[in-house]
Amino acid sequence: MAKNKKYKTIVNKREIDLLNKYYEIDNENRIATMPLHYEKASDLINNKIISKDNYLFDYDELTLINDMIKRIPIMYKVNIDLQIDDYEDYDSKELLAGFNDAMELNQYNYQRENRFKFLKAAILLLVGISILFTMAYAKLNGLFGSDDRASVYSEILDIIGWVFIWEMVTVAFLTPSELGVNSNMFKLRVRNVSFSNSNKEILATENLTDKAREWDSERRIEKASRLALLISGVSFLSLGSIDLIDLLTSLPSYFSVYEGEVTASAIFTLIGLTALTVVITIVEVFGGISALRMYASKRVKKVFPIIFSVLLFAVLIIKVSLFGISTTSGFARNIIAIILDLFYFFGLYSYIIIERNKRKNDQKIVKDSENSTKIEENDIKK
Repeated sequence: MAKNKKYKTIVNKREIDLLNKYYEIDNENRIATMPLHYEKASDLINNKIISKDNYLFDYDELTLINDMIKRIPIMYKVNIDLQIDDYEDYDSKELLAGFNDAMELNQYNYQRENRFKFLKAAILLLVGISILFTMAYAKLNGLFGSDDRASVYSEILDIIGWVFIWEMVTVAFLTPSELGVNSNMFKLRVRNVSFSNSNKEILATENLTDKAREWDSERRIEKASRLALLISGVSFLSLGSIDLIDLLTSLPSYFSVYEGEVTASAIFTLIGLTALTVVITIVEVFGGISALRMYASKRVKKVFPIIFSVLLFAVLIIKVSLFGISTTSGFARNIIAIILDLFYFFGLYSYIIIERNKRKNDQKIVKDSENSTKIEENDIKK
């Protein structure tokens, strides 16, 4: 059944015949074996990063191999056979370990690069939305005047705002990562990696499909936690900015309702609403900042995000209980606030649990290492 599914994929026979001149093609199992020849083992090693017993694979050589993998049709898995004439006292198993280490390090670097990329995209989106919101508010309230200059000012801000948003799209989705392409290409396409001698005798081999699972240090729950922190962080910063502008612009209209007569009741209500809005704005802004810092793996004192998460729910409950869920700010706005609070809550507490488990694992590794060292020292003394 599985083979029938494979053969539903259209393969260009002429292309396969051409590749078969240079690679070993197994059409039945859809596997292409790439024999790569090297005169010396040192041609594969990063000579600038080397220790006594460990050899890190050269990144440029990985990129070159990756480019050759791209020539193989996507429906074929790839076996890489590195055939070396002279190993120069290098151990084939250590070379294979160096290959795996290089790929795993690439994965860690790719994860960090990805986090920075989406953080940068989120900031660009935040700036773009803020500019568009400012433009819309100024246009509706006639802050630019009513002559032709008003249209010019609005058009300039509109263009600037959309430039930031399009730049966000470019950074987040349209700019490929070389690290990501290389790492994912090996994870998805490569089946086996082996080291052979000049007689094509395999000295060391490994199934990369199984090994690649160890490269991804972030589990799904950790990725979901970081995504929730990113979404809630950017959203709370946006909402905080909007609430602040609403506060500053609503005061004149509020007093105008009383036609110059300001009563004690009106002042009391105004102070209460102002205080509530200020608290909401502060909590949203600082909650958003703490969420983005955690997303970027910056050190954060956990007590402050926990307080912000409690206050966010408390303020939302107070607001809904006093004014109902369909307030003047809109039913949709309150529903979005509830969803964002849940995102923030999930991202924060799952992040705290994950970090705590990591620390416990690190402490266990250190403790096991110390115990192993003590055992070795005792054995030496005996």
